[in-house]
Amino acid sequence: MFDYEYWGTATLPISSQMALEEYLLDRSEKQRVATVRFWDVPKDAVVIGYGESDSVLKKRDATFDLARRITGGSHVQFDQNCFAYSFTVPRDGSFRHYDDMRKYYAEKVADALRELGIEISGVDNRASTISVDYKVVASHAVFWGVKSGLMHGLMSVTNYDVDRIFERMLLKERRIGSHVYSEYSALKNMPALAGFLEGRMQGIDPYRKRDYAKKLIAEEILKQVTGGKHAEMHPTQNVLDAATALVASSHMGGPWFSDRTPPYSEEEVEAIPGEALDGTLKGDLGYCMYIQVPDNDFAKMAVPGETANREKLKH
Repeated sequence: MFDYEYWGTATLPISSQMALEEYLLDRSEKQRVATVRFWDVPKDAVVIGYGESDSVLKKRDATFDLARRITGGSHVQFDQNCFAYSFTVPRDGSFRHYDDMRKYYAEKVADALRELGIEISGVDNRASTISVDYKVVASHAVFWGVKSGLMHGLMSVTNYDVDRIFERMLLKERRIGSHVYSEYSALKNMPALAGFLEGRMQGIDPYRKRDYAKKLIAEEILKQVTGGKHAEMHPTQNVLDAATALVASSHMGGPWFSDRTPPYSEEEVEAIPGEALDGTLKGDLGYCMYIQVPDNDFAKMAVPGETANREKLKH
């Protein structure tokens, strides 16, 4: 359907990763190519959604970086336990609507996990999630520009340090029927994909298994998406400099993280699903991987009554 470029599996600070998203959107528009890349961060990073207020943060310190992304939704942590995937495409008519893009690549990611022997229990395009054992393991979001589109997401590879996430940002609770279910519990009980790949990692040094699992997943997603037909590209220093200059010329020149200034315009963006381009920033949102998950599904992802200990809840 597209001519693809593969941009590798770079580990870079979250600011560079967010700039690369916009650089590749611009590249898809101007070069009429689609891009695939996988990425990681060397330091924990909290990323808030396009339309979200930074009031969801409980603390700010040097242990983690901060960024705002161009897609909708709410706060999420990127760290070594998760792995991100990104796709950009030209708006050439192949996808008539952002739902078409979301469904297409969500199924490609799910098919890759199936090919690795992981049983998928659901691909929910309304909630933008992929589930294993009826629990979210991957979540994604779309930016639907006028001339190019992006879908990016993250997946759980090894177990999160949920207490650390709880200390940094808002995790909410839901009353469903007679029970209370928490996002803390859902994250704590989220399946880790590396655990399903042990049979493919015989002889791998235990300290390398997380990275090796990411390699297996990236290779299979790439195969599903491009069928082995792609140009090899790399985020060289020149590319990173160009990406930084691109975002510095637009929103990064203003108070983008705190105020989302300036917002995107209708000349640039057809839709950021779930968001008004210049709307008031939203507070009190739940964790991004769960905000669109229906209650009856969320109840399968968390243990009733399980939450952070009461001493932590006081803070």
